[in-house]
Amino acid sequence: MKIAITGSSSYLASVLLPWLEADREVEKIVGIDLKPGARQFSKLEFKQRDVRDPEIAKDFAGCDTLVHLAYIVMPIHKTKTALEINIEGSKNVFTAAARAGINKIVYTSSCAGYGAWPDNPELITEDQPLRGMPDFYYSWSKARVEEFLNGFEKEHPGIILTRLRPCIFIGPNINNLMRHAVGHPFFIRFIDRATKAQFVWDEDVAQAVYLGLKKDLPGAFNLAGDGYITMEQMAELMGIVAIPMFYLMAKAYTWLTWNLHISQMLSPDWIASTEFPIVMTCDKAKKVMGWKPKYDTKTAFAKFVEEMLKLQALERERRWAFLKFWKKDSGG
Repeated sequence: MKIAITGSSSYLASVLLPWLEADREVEKIVGIDLKPGARQFSKLEFKQRDVRDPEIAKDFAGCDTLVHLAYIVMPIHKTKTALEINIEGSKNVFTAAARAGINKIVYTSSCAGYGAWPDNPELITEDQPLRGMPDFYYSWSKARVEEFLNGFEKEHPGIILTRLRPCIFIGPNINNLMRHAVGHPFFIRFIDRATKAQFVWDEDVAQAVYLGLKKDLPGAFNLAGDGYITMEQMAELMGIVAIPMFYLMAKAYTWLTWNLHISQMLSPDWIASTEFPIVMTCDKAKKVMGWKPKYDTKTAFAKFVEEMLKLQALERERRWAFLKFWKKDSGG
């Protein structure tokens, strides 16, 4: 098996690559990204390339399988650029893969493609139509890419296409919004919205990608830890205050901090994604893929908070040790 991975320097790739490195059936990995990852692997051959580059098919030469991970997830102020990379970049990658003779594609889509709508069912299955939110670049782009794939599958029936739809995944080394929330003095909860969230452990998502590579699994698969967690429960586990706000007040506050560049992680469209629950059932992934997640949502989040608090304690120890050394060295 010769695998091409776009977004090879991404967080999820760093979790997946050790699995592929240890698999004897994997002969070669072509990693495609704008910069190389921090860790090197003997099977990995790095190619510097933007996913929008029409020449990307050259990097797929000799590969039989593609994992498409490259995506702008966390918000940037240039929304147009994010949409170009996410939508047009993905279209370019899939088209180039077909041209290069790739016969299997594993694509990490997202539960965000379902959209946070008031009429969402209590438990969302893979049959639920994707309804991307126009005012949320990430949700909109995930839905548009899958819409493109509907036609792509018909044009290329010989390509096995696995679509994975994970919820927010978390792990000990991830750098996302939730990492910054742990240790923050307060957390917002909505007075007028019954918000429910799902999380999935990073290794559980990597396991699903790996299963998609090892088996022939056409179709879409939800990925989430069982159950859900509320904002109040999240704040309690983090040991911080949950400040009650009306939803529109929270969105206005986030709009202000985002546009004043005070917040670099939380944009108003991400607040919009939590207005109504997106709670999925993952029975299909368990039955068809043989997916066996280690943690449910609450356990995953509790484990994540535990790991973040450990890292923060280590960082405080390092700073204190440096301060003592500096005082001693300066004669203070």
